[in-house]
Amino acid sequence: MNVRQTLFTFLCGLAGGLLFYFLHLPLPWILGPAAAMITMNAIRPNSTFFPLWISELGFMAIAYVLGRSITAQTGQLIANDLPWMILIGVVWIVVCFFIGLAFAKAARLHEATGVLGCMPGGLSQMVLLADDVKGADPGTVAVIQTARLVLVLYTVPFLATLWSNDQSYPIITMVEGDKADLWSPIYGLLLLPLVPLAAWIAKRIRLPAGEFAGPAVCVGALSAFGCPWPDLPDSLMAVAQLVIGIYIGGRVRPRLIITNKRLAPLAFIIGALLVAIASLTSWILSMTTSDTIVTWFLALGPGGLGEMAATALVLEADVAQVTSYQMARLFMILIFAPPMLRGMLSLHRKYYNKN
Repeated sequence: MNVRQTLFTFLCGLAGGLLFYFLHLPLPWILGPAAAMITMNAIRPNSTFFPLWISELGFMAIAYVLGRSITAQTGQLIANDLPWMILIGVVWIVVCFFIGLAFAKAARLHEATGVLGCMPGGLSQMVLLADDVKGADPGTVAVIQTARLVLVLYTVPFLATLWSNDQSYPIITMVEGDKADLWSPIYGLLLLPLVPLAAWIAKRIRLPAGEFAGPAVCVGALSAFGCPWPDLPDSLMAVAQLVIGIYIGGRVRPRLIITNKRLAPLAFIIGALLVAIASLTSWILSMTTSDTIVTWFLALGPGGLGEMAATALVLEADVAQVTSYQMARLFMILIFAPPMLRGMLSLHRKYYNKN
């Protein structure tokens, strides 16, 4: 591990966080470090390095806080909403399929490339899927997903903060749930090793976003049965946000966008369209249900699972609902999207050839 380069990267991220904090910008300890990394990757490519395992620890901390807030009542609500989660996941795939077809036609790309580029399933995951889908170009998918990631990274948290009517959340604080007094407090401490173990197992079985999903499910399940998980210091949560911000910004390769002047503008338009669809749907659902527009927007927003969950914690949205809907969509896309895409593309070609 390059210790000097890692320290330099951490200090750059810290500087970005401090800048956003003193400018009173939303989510300073996530968006600030991300902005710093994007800037460094633009002006000095390959000058930053940050070990993946450190970022995974940050996601594990966020997952721990999320899981700790789960109660038996929350678990029941999630189970009741499961059909809606599946339905929304399917709708997202279908909507992005047709948007991707339109994008492919406008950009003169292969249909599979356009569809995977527009699918909100994560940059790295969509590039990997492009290797398995016939006709898709992983490099072009990376460019489209990078442009969409940059737009979503800032518009979704900014809009969510605006709708929350409160921009004074500098760090995540612990979320308290109603705990049944069935366990001795010492049990929570003794069970802490289960958190990294759950992350390791989830990654070993190739669970999507395993470093986040594993601990969230493990801690949440035990928390629902009354396990008294100990608090985490607010300072530790601030560091977790910082390393997550560094990770998010580090994934963005701005030169891919700069050097692809034809694709990038179209990709930004597609990203804006996805955000607009999520915004409109969230507003409608907030009018017809008891949940807030912030919760629905983060639950439906075309961002990553860990990033949306972290934003939900900061803005005090319903983190369980946000994570459940995001996780359901991620699973739907990664597990069912490839066969669905092959079938839908085949039907589309047959229909196109007939006409």
